[in-house]
Amino acid sequence: MFLSIILPVILCFIPLIAAILIFALGFKIRIGQLGIAVLLGLAAVLPISVIQFFLPSLNILTDMPILREILKSLLLYGLIEEILKCVFILPLPKKDKSALEFLLLAFTMGLALGCFESIVYYLDHLQMANNRNATLLYAPIFTRIFSSDLIHMTCTGLCALFIYSVRNKCLCLTSLFSAILLHGIYDFFAGFQNGLRWFAVFAILLAIAECRLKYSSITNPST
Repeated sequence: MFLSIILPVILCFIPLIAAILIFALGFKIRIGQLGIAVLLGLAAVLPISVIQFFLPSLNILTDMPILREILKSLLLYGLIEEILKCVFILPLPKKDKSALEFLLLAFTMGLALGCFESIVYYLDHLQMANNRNATLLYAPIFTRIFSSDLIHMTCTGLCALFIYSVRNKCLCLTSLFSAILLHGIYDFFAGFQNGLRWFAVFAILLAIAECRLKYSSITNPST
């Protein structure tokens, strides 16, 4: 019980716990505000999970499986999920917040969403393995989990930069487009069981780079 459920669930929260400690101690973000970000990340899991459960049953373009997966990744994991994230980013504490502080709160929300989603992902695969009397391969599961945390964190950050730019009248619509596109690309390649899945790593690296570039363009518009 402990090794198969409790310990893996604890491990799923390590990225979130580490981020909270770094943001609170290193950047002086209030614990209460970080807690709000965590709760918003948790709240976002439910509608996203419901949509992910029902939308694939539409079987868009069933005679073209690759195109179907591309569309599903871009529409479901990209467009719909990132738009929902924008909705849940809106209640984040924003009074007297700099772009960096707002971005860090969004990172916390994205990590919280990713960690809670990772638990669902892990328990689902554990149940499937138990039903088949098979042994669950933990290494690929946790590789997927921690990479998913990173894409959720960075894409939520891009959405937050978009919202921050709107509020401060320095519109950066490409931040939202980047989040949608990069999340869709990540999920498309992450679904492969062969070497193509490593292209998902490039999507994560691009998302990290995009966060840096968009943050710089918003905070230093003249450069």
